[in-house]
Amino acid sequence: MNKMIKKVAVAAAGVSASALAMADTGGVDTSAITTSGTTVATVGAAVFAVYVGIRTYKWVRSAL
Repeated sequence: MNKMIKKVAVAAAGVSASALAMADTGGVDTSAITTSGTTVATVGAAVFAVYVGIRTYKWVRSAL
């Protein structure tokens, strides 16, 4: 039981230390990720369209 309490205490100390470190930095800059969201969505849609096209082609070919 004591080992488990020690592990929980160490984990809590680590979480609180990292939270304090992030609070001091002002956050993470995610502007590059959010501005490229439309590009990622376009590429994802194109990949999905190719996948559906291949599956449809195989389905139609197997029916013939």
